[in-house]
Amino acid sequence: MGSVMAPVDEILVSSGPGERRFALLSQGVPVEFRIDRGRLGAGDFVLGRVLSVNRALNAAFVEIGEPQAGFLAAPGVGHDEGAGVLVQVTAAARGGKGAVLSAAPSLQGRLLAYTPARAGLALSRRIADGERRDHLRRMLAPLLAPDEGLVVRTEAALAPDDALLAELAVLRGRWQEIAAAAAGAAAPARLAGPPPLARLLADHPTVRRLRVDDRSALAEAKSLLADACFEEGVFDREAGGALDQALETRIPLPGGGALTIETTAALTAIDVDSGGGAPLAANLAAVPEIARQLRLRGLAGHILIDIIPVKDRQALGRLVAALRQAVDGDPTPTHVVGVTPLGLIEMTRDRRCPSLAEIMLEAGAPRRSPETVGLEALRAAWRAALARPQAKIALAAAPRVAAALLGKQAALDELARRLGRPLPIRAAPDVAAYEIVEDPR
Repeated sequence: MGSVMAPVDEILVSSGPGERRFALLSQGVPVEFRIDRGRLGAGDFVLGRVLSVNRALNAAFVEIGEPQAGFLAAPGVGHDEGAGVLVQVTAAARGGKGAVLSAAPSLQGRLLAYTPARAGLALSRRIADGERRDHLRRMLAPLLAPDEGLVVRTEAALAPDDALLAELAVLRGRWQEIAAAAAGAAAPARLAGPPPLARLLADHPTVRRLRVDDRSALAEAKSLLADACFEEGVFDREAGGALDQALETRIPLPGGGALTIETTAALTAIDVDSGGGAPLAANLAAVPEIARQLRLRGLAGHILIDIIPVKDRQALGRLVAALRQAVDGDPTPTHVVGVTPLGLIEMTRDRRCPSLAEIMLEAGAPRRSPETVGLEALRAAWRAALARPQAKIALAAAPRVAAALLGKQAALDELARRLGRPLPIRAAPDVAAYEIVEDPR
């Protein structure tokens, strides 16, 4: 049987101009990546402006300051065209589709989730101790206003009461800041929300270790987890290989087999190659890696797995059961539907954010996009400056990479602040990607 995914217990953070990379580790193995380039992501708040209302869909399209309008389901009374509306992103934009929005905000903490516009107190079903459940209800219910709500998370079962009360105060205060900012803003406007690292720690309260590879990021990390530490090169050393592999089409398996993963607009197809091994054994060996790659790559939507054919229905049932067990610990809802008449295993996985490929690769091509290469070049320039503080460096980049960097002014400004001067960038047709060179001026 495929083993259940263990909880995330460590996060590695790599900060560079214009981009932060997060590797979520479980027992020392990367299980998930998040790439933050400053775009709106799940959990962010925006004061949007209603562009149009579709009565048939009972939805509105909302301007949120991104190329594509956001989609707000069930907008309700009062959301007329041109009106301002405070919304929260529930799924980031991807491809040609805009972000999915909600008008029912939820602020996530490590112990609680606060819902300022949705009343009620709910406790995680995993809090099994009846006496503790009763205590939590008696303590928290009287503290809520008629329109406020709370979801008490599993980790609250062992938390001291003062920690719960402190987190409620923090979440309440954060919402008040967001509401006040919305009242004084002109739509569309991005409103202050929890930074990506804080959101990750709230989503994964089992994290006990946090390491960063950039000293400038250490203060924020320590404010969120007191034992956070700096370790030079830790991300590249312990997660870089897994990130590179998660952008490849073919993944080798133990025993000589391999997976081939290809995504189209309609679905993701995964092919299992036995490498000459026995069909059932090869399929079972592929199961844990399939579950891991789905999460590592952020794959979502309709997924079909072309397994090595097995004639025994009982063996096929064993394989499906193993796959269901392997994805059981995935925090993103993942469902193994069953076997199609043609012998393919059919799955679905909820879409919460763009996949790694959508963020880092060119559309329709298995190579890094000019934006990705450009941000990697800025990281390399910063590392070179740290290694040779007295040197004056410049960047020679392929024309497409240089052009992409011209659209990343915030990243260029961030690097200029670190260097104490702007980084000269030259488009060089003879350069394949980029080179760090001496500044001739």
